[in-house]
Amino acid sequence: MFLVGEVILLAKYRPRIVVVGAGIIGSAITYNLAIRGADVLLLEKGHSAGCGVTARAFGWINVINGTPGDQNYALWRKAVVEYQHLKDALPTAFSSARSGSLIWKATAQETEQFAELHRDAGEDVELLQASDLRRLVPRLRQVPDVAALSPNDLALDPRNLAKDLVTAAVAAGGTTRFDAEVCAIDAVNGKVSGVRVGDETIKADVVVMAAGADIQALTDRLGIETDLTTSPALLLRYACNRPIINHILRGPRLEIRQAADNALLVAKSYVATGDENGPQLIGEKFLAVMKEELDLPSDVALKNAEVGERPVFSDGLPRLGLLSEVGNLYLAVGHPGVILAPLLGRMTAEEILEA
Repeated sequence: MFLVGEVILLAKYRPRIVVVGAGIIGSAITYNLAIRGADVLLLEKGHSAGCGVTARAFGWINVINGTPGDQNYALWRKAVVEYQHLKDALPTAFSSARSGSLIWKATAQETEQFAELHRDAGEDVELLQASDLRRLVPRLRQVPDVAALSPNDLALDPRNLAKDLVTAAVAAGGTTRFDAEVCAIDAVNGKVSGVRVGDETIKADVVVMAAGADIQALTDRLGIETDLTTSPALLLRYACNRPIINHILRGPRLEIRQAADNALLVAKSYVATGDENGPQLIGEKFLAVMKEELDLPSDVALKNAEVGERPVFSDGLPRLGLLSEVGNLYLAVGHPGVILAPLLGRMTAEEILEA
């Protein structure tokens, strides 16, 4: 306690909070805890924030890929609004983000129905005719009769955003340790007491597990079943020497955007069935599809092909909250992490600090 004149002030107790995992969700949680004055330590097994599955995410912030009426749709809508708040708080983190996506289906009728479905749900969606599309995407070879424009979508680099969130968290008083893999969570009398990194024990009053698919190994050691599984997705990155598209494009054969360094990013679902379906080979084959769909510079070439194991649950919803099996052990995981991260980060910080 501190004496100020004759007034006795009791220092408010601040619990030590350890966040495990510096992916986009863990970074957002750490940021939200730090700016609220929490004593927070972020631990990450990699060498930097966002170096795991976050680095293999496409980076499309949207509601349009959801299904109106689903629980996820309402959650994504809240998450997109949260991104606007984050953009106001950290404007430099969004300096290279691009806005807007163009989506079309196999037929004009399907595209029109798709746009109407989302408009009826309250989303800002506009139908564009072929003439408008030729103006917006002059390099598009196979121009559809109609496409849906979702103008408020964002395309950004998730890894860079995770790094920016961690930088802001440190500036607000949070601390970080990289190359620090948590191998176990310790509990005493059914309540969290700390985490172990190698032979070292780090004391903690609250542990937030935000390490994506790696969470399963930690919960297994505690005898906790989370029902967490993974869903692989392939991110293809192609070197390109000039800007060719301004919007995210998604058609029956293509889901593509251009990054700040002009690299072309393509997202695909992935099922491993042997060498003939390896990521690198898929990336090389898909270049032919891209050339059929877009007028590409001649030197566009595959740079890398990476598989990200996205953490998912059977109902498609994220998990956020204290676990009943161990006191003060908090679970924060789910897909799509890039869309949900700012919302889950704020919700986690508020729940922990207001408990």
